Amino acid sequence: MPSATAAPNAARGKRVAGFPIVLVTGGSGYIGSHTVLDILNSGCAVVVIDNLGNSHMEALCRVHYIAQKEYERRGQDPNSVPPLFFHRADLRDRNALTDIFQLWQAPEAQSKRRPVPIDIGLLAKENYRMKEYSMADRKEPVPLPITHDPSSFGKITSVIHFAALKAVGESITKPLEYYENNIAGLINLLQAMAAYNIKNLVFSSSAVVYGTGKEMNISEDSVQVGGKGTGAGLVTNPYGRSKWMAEEILNDCCFADPDFMAISLRYFNPTGSHPSGLIGEDPKGTPNNIVPVILQAYQRRRSKVYVFGSNYDTTDGTGVRDYIHVGDLASGHVAALRKLQPGDISRPSISSAISDASRIREPEPNYRVYNLGTGQGYSVLDIIKAFSAVCGSEIPFAISDARPGDLGTVTADASKAETELDWHAAFGLQDMCRDVYNWAAENPAGYERLRKLSAIALKDPMAVRKASIDAGLLDTKSAPNLNELLTGMANVVTRKSSFSGMVRKLSTMNLNLESMSTLVEEQEPHDDGAAPPQLTINGQPQWGMFGEGWTTQVGFGQTV
Repeated sequence: MPSATAAPNAARGKRVAGFPIVLVTGGSGYIGSHTVLDILNSGCAVVVIDNLGNSHMEALCRVHYIAQKEYERRGQDPNSVPPLFFHRADLRDRNALTDIFQLWQAPEAQSKRRPVPIDIGLLAKENYRMKEYSMADRKEPVPLPITHDPSSFGKITSVIHFAALKAVGESITKPLEYYENNIAGLINLLQAMAAYNIKNLVFSSSAVVYGTGKEMNISEDSVQVGGKGTGAGLVTNPYGRSKWMAEEILNDCCFADPDFMAISLRYFNPTGSHPSGLIGEDPKGTPNNIVPVILQAYQRRRSKVYVFGSNYDTTDGTGVRDYIHVGDLASGHVAALRKLQPGDISRPSISSAISDASRIREPEPNYRVYNLGTGQGYSVLDIIKAFSAVCGSEIPFAISDARPGDLGTVTADASKAETELDWHAAFGLQDMCRDVYNWAAENPAGYERLRKLSAIALKDPMAVRKASIDAGLLDTKSAPNLNELLTGMANVVTRKSSFSGMVRKLSTMNLNLESMSTLVEEQEPHDDGAAPPQLTINGQPQWGMFGEGWTTQVGFGQTV
């Protein structure tokens, strides 16, 4: 029996028949989820591929809910929001990736492996509590040109590629994992796109490709691909090198196929969240950016913020960086999609590409790079003071020694994006801090409680089902309904007392379960920045709401 959230071929085909599809890898992550929202608002359906290694599918349910509310506030039918589908898959699994592309691009093809996407629209029925915000702060969405092309309906027309490992420090200790995930995953994706004739890609790159030695108003030309510029010789870590290698690969693909078009977006320090407070950054492990650290200090999950360096040539002596609101990043990705529409990027002829093959090549006309940033730098103390003003509480901090290799000032020159993409950053520092605070106030544990319930479900799914029935989340008189269970769980975890009660009930129901006392209380990081311990089963971290096979065991039919 198929799952209640599975999308059968006929119903799925009908749902997407009137929309072009944008495939988003890593779409349930921090930047990805905000971008998915803007794509839905631009009139395109979205298919997300994510392995949920550093994200949660709950974010997509909230994205769909926000989209419906924003459609309604603009006077549109909330039921006209384009469909949103989800596949849990890893880009390193070439077979799984091929199956997904075949499902959407050649649904008539016969295959023994038929992946079943989850229709997020069927899950997003929860009435989430949203912060009030002005729609004037949200850019009026403009439909992408491809939404007027019936020949594109029901097919993947473009890809936005976010999925990657991204911790600089971790990449130094685990370089092979980063190259396998970030490079091999990209190659598999490009091969699948080529096999199904998908020619448009927006790549989430990083300002880390600029390395050391470049500080103020960094332009795209300072690091180029195709043998131009300085290359990545000054990049100091495997993560940065993997992003630079990926850009080189994309430029080579554009040279080999003049019809293939790619845009790489390099951005600096993303922060902020959606003004509704429903989606935001939920980092695992030690945060890589200063804002989540400040947030943890505000929540007293760490004693203070350590400010590294106070003798830089800046106004207050602390490091200055170019921070950008995640909402601006999302709109930048949609602007790049718009740039990839036919007629916006010149395509070289095949003959000219062949004749130039023997020389060092400049980046191809069908490959472009853009910085996304504000061009305005803020110091660490600026950020701390701004967040203190928003939350009405002093943030404790201590000055520490500068770290080797850190630069005093790093800001972007985003003028090229403004000229060619018609994009500019709309939000300032106060907006960023306000929205981060709202996200934290509404979600003090992020998506963590859902992860904890997920881990329990992996350990003993029948116990979860019984506890769900006892808690009124399921009706025993009707057929098992995964939609009811998930929306009920989402409701339970928003209230700490309800969550704690359900976990305690589970712990008394099944003696085979290990002690769950650590699940009830919120886990705190240490002052040295160590993250809350990951919840593991048999030594394996379990982040996904849908652990492998548990929906089948609980009685909801086929695994999703």
